[in-house]
Amino acid sequence: MSAGWRLGVLGLIFIGLFSVLTLRLWQIQVTEATTYEEQAVSNRIDVARTPAPRGEIRDVNGRLMAGTRPALAIVVDGQLIPQDEQDQLVSSLAAFTSLASADVAAIIDDARARGDRITLVPELTDEQAVFLIEHSEEFPGVAVEPQPVRIYPEGELASHVIGYIGRPNDEDLERPGVTYTDLIGKIGVEREYDDLLRGTPGLKKYQVDAKRNVLEELAEQSPEPGGSLQLTIDLDIQRVLEESLAEGLALARDQHDPDCVPGEEDPQCPVRAVGVVLDVRDGSVLAMASAPTYDPNIFVGGLSEEEFAAFPEGAFTNSAVQGQYAPASTFKAVTYLTSLEEGVYPREALSEETRILCAGQLDAPFTDRSQLVWRNWTQADDGEQNIHEAFMRSCNVYFWDVALNVWDTYKDTPRENMLQDWARDLGFAAESGIDLPFEREGIIPDRALYEDWAENSPLRLDPARLELASPWLGGDLLLASVGQGSVVVTPLQLANAYAAMVNGGSLWQPRVVDQVVDSDGQVIFDNPKKLIREVDVDRTTVLSLRRDLQQVVNNPRGTAAAAFADFGRLKEQVGGKTGTAEVIQGEEGVSTALFAGVAPVGDPKYVVVVVMERGGSGGKVAAPTAKPILQYLMNGPEGVTPIILGEDAD
Repeated sequence: MSAGWRLGVLGLIFIGLFSVLTLRLWQIQVTEATTYEEQAVSNRIDVARTPAPRGEIRDVNGRLMAGTRPALAIVVDGQLIPQDEQDQLVSSLAAFTSLASADVAAIIDDARARGDRITLVPELTDEQAVFLIEHSEEFPGVAVEPQPVRIYPEGELASHVIGYIGRPNDEDLERPGVTYTDLIGKIGVEREYDDLLRGTPGLKKYQVDAKRNVLEELAEQSPEPGGSLQLTIDLDIQRVLEESLAEGLALARDQHDPDCVPGEEDPQCPVRAVGVVLDVRDGSVLAMASAPTYDPNIFVGGLSEEEFAAFPEGAFTNSAVQGQYAPASTFKAVTYLTSLEEGVYPREALSEETRILCAGQLDAPFTDRSQLVWRNWTQADDGEQNIHEAFMRSCNVYFWDVALNVWDTYKDTPRENMLQDWARDLGFAAESGIDLPFEREGIIPDRALYEDWAENSPLRLDPARLELASPWLGGDLLLASVGQGSVVVTPLQLANAYAAMVNGGSLWQPRVVDQVVDSDGQVIFDNPKKLIREVDVDRTTVLSLRRDLQQVVNNPRGTAAAAFADFGRLKEQVGGKTGTAEVIQGEEGVSTALFAGVAPVGDPKYVVVVVMERGGSGGKVAAPTAKPILQYLMNGPEGVTPIILGEDAD
C-alpha cells in the first residue's frame, strides 16, 4: 500500500473519531445536560447547626438556678422537605403535636426560606419519639434528635433576676450573633449575659440526593457549652424576701378588700411588692424580687399570646430596676444629710440641736404661685423637735422648713441645687450600672429640668407654669425635700443611696453576677466590685444618721417601732426609715408604702428596701414586710416571726 493511501486511511479514521467525540460532547452539553445537572444536585452537601447546651446559672453558694437536661425534640429541616409534600406534612404534624396548622406552616415556611433547621417541639415523650421514628416516611424532613432543654429548678424564685429564654423577635435579631433559630435570653441575666451563656453551636455535614434524602453523614463538630454564671444572689435570703413580699402584699390587700383585683376596676387595690437586699460593703445584690412573679419554665415549651396575656400586669417586669416610685419620707435621709453637711436648718433654728415646733401645718410665704399651706402627716402639732427627733418622727414640717431656708437664701444661685447635688452624688437620677437590662434612671427635679420640660416637653407641666418667667417654683423644692413632687427613684437606687450614706460615702456599682466560668471551671469573665465614687460625707454625719435610723425602729415614738415590736434579739442593731407616697389624693386616696432598713447599724452590712405599691403607709405595711427579712439576716431562720400590721405612720 502506497504512502498516500495509508495517509488517506488514517485521515478517515481521524475524522471518524473526531466526529464521534464531537457528537458525544454535543450529547453531554445539550441533550444530557439536565440529567447531569440533576445528578450533581443529587449529590449536594448540606451543613446543619446543632444547638449548644446553655450555660448554668448558680447562686453565691453554687446552688443551681438554671441549667439544661437532655430531651428528644422534633426538628424540621427546611432543606429536606419536598415542596409537593409540605401541605400533608403540616396536617400530620399539627395532628401529632396539637399545634395549630397555621403555626406549623409558618415554622416550615421559615425553615425552607432560611434553609435551616428549627425545633418545632422541644421535648417529646418516649412514646411520641418512638412513633415518629417508626413512621418517619410520613414525616419527610422531620427528625427526632437529642437536644438540651432549659430548666429552672427553683421555679418562680428569683425569676426577675434570672429571666427566661425564647425565640428572637425582630429587635433581638439586630443583636450581634443572634440568628432566627436561636433560643436567646429575653430578660434578666439570661439576656444580659446571653452571648456568654449561649455557647458555640455544633455543625453536622451530610450528603443528600435529589429528593432530599440523607445519603451519608460526612462529618460532625460537637457544640461547645456556654459559660456558667456565678451570682451574688443568696437563695436562702431570696426565698425569705419573696415569702415576705407575698405575705405583705396579701396583708395589704386584706386591709382593703381580700378579693380586689388591681387595675381600673379597683384603683385602690395594692398592685405589687418590690424588694432589694444589698451588701453595703461592695454593692453585691443578695436578693431582688417583685411580686406578682412568674415561673420561667413556662417559656421552655413556648407560651401562646393568650397564656401570656393571662398574667397580671407587670408580672414580667423587674420593678426593682424598672419601677419608678416617689421615695416619700425615705428621701428625708438625703435632706437630713444635706442639712448637716451644708449647715442649713429651718429658718428659726441655729443648729441641728435647735428644736422647732413640728406643727400640724406649715404656712409658706411664697409669692410665686406655690402652695401656701402645707399639712403635716400627723394633722396636729407633734411637739418641739430637732433634726434627730424630726427624722425619727418623720416630721414633714421640719424638712420643708429646711428646703424653705435653702430657697430663701440661695434662690437663683448655684447653691439653690444643693439638695439635688447631694442626691445625684448618691446615685439618684442615673442608672446604677447594674448588670441587668432595662434599668430606669429616675428623676431629681431642679430649675434646669423644669425649664427644659417647658421648652421641649410642655405637656409634662401645668399650663399655668408656662406663663411664668421660670416654671420651677419654691414649692417644688419643698416637695423634693420629702421625696414627693417630680422625684422618682427605683428601689435599687434607694437601696444603693442608703448603702453609701451608712457606709461612709462609698457608692458601689450594684451587681448580680460575680463571674462566668467555662465547662472546665476556668474564669472567662470577671465582674469585680466597682466603686462609682466616694461621696465626701463627714464621719460625724454618718454616725448621726445611723443613730437616728436606729431610733426610728427602737424608740417607742419611732414610725417603725410598732412594726418591729416582736423583732426579738438584736433589735437594737436594726435601723430604718419609713415612707408613704400619696399617688391618688382625696378621701379615697391611695399611697405607696416604703421602708429602707439597715443592719447592723453599728457596722452596716445590709440594706433592705421594700416598696408596696398602693399598699398604704410605710409604718403600717412596708416596715412590717421588711421585718422578717431583717430578722433572718440578724437572727437566722429561727428568729423569723409572722408579719403583723404596724401603725399608720409616714
